[in-house]
Amino acid sequence: MKVFFDASALVPLVYTRDQWHFTVRRHLALLGQGRPFTMVTSNWTLYEALTIVKRAGHHRVVELHRYAAKAMDIVAVNPAAESEALRRFVGWSDKTASVVDHANLLAALASGCDAILTFDADFLPIAQGTGIRVLGAR
Repeated sequence: MKVFFDASALVPLVYTRDQWHFTVRRHLALLGQGRPFTMVTSNWTLYEALTIVKRAGHHRVVELHRYAAKAMDIVAVNPAAESEALRRFVGWSDKTASVVDHANLLAALASGCDAILTFDADFLPIAQGTGIRVLGAR
């Protein structure tokens, strides 16, 4: 199983005061009970999470960067995905997902992910019909 981690799921991995810290740990424990799983994120998402976690101190930036480098497959958002993400963002006036959300969904699909772990409900409508499960968001 491959699980894509959104920034809202990356930050709580190292920042224990984040509102989602215990929920992310619970998801990791549940995922770890079954067969082995691969954690995936995009370079854009990692940069976003590193920027957010810097508010908790530079040591958290270093901790998250090391964690991601060791434990995750970090996929680059290629120019075609970037262009498609922007097209979807501009064209889907009824959706609130960001350009990065669209790019992450495309990266997750291209990477063969089975699920996205996120606490951003904007993923729910854009993931509909793709076959990717959204974990965490309600």
